[in-house]
Amino acid sequence: MTWRSAASVVFVCLGVGLGLIATLGVVVMRDWQDRVHYAGLSTFGVVLIGVSVLIRESFSTIGDKALATAVFMLVATPIVNHVILRSGRIRTLGDWRRNVDDRIEAP
Repeated sequence: MTWRSAASVVFVCLGVGLGLIATLGVVVMRDWQDRVHYAGLSTFGVVLIGVSVLIRESFSTIGDKALATAVFMLVATPIVNHVILRSGRIRTLGDWRRNVDDRIEAP
């Protein structure tokens, strides 16, 4: 087994582990806001798997696609999470802005 194969297996295992932790967090959390935060954690699992493919295949067509996917996930996930949280806040409170003096009442 070469060092590339060993490193690839380690990164895949770490990525899958983070994906499992994120999935467990989404299942266990009661509030939708907490679920969105755990779903964002799965991005790092995708990035680790992409790095694993890049290590294994080097900078080839497959490795470049894995790197592009990892970079896209790193850029897109915070934006999507922000949009989801803001729209949920609008649905819950009627407006996404809230003053410090405003009281939030439980539904």
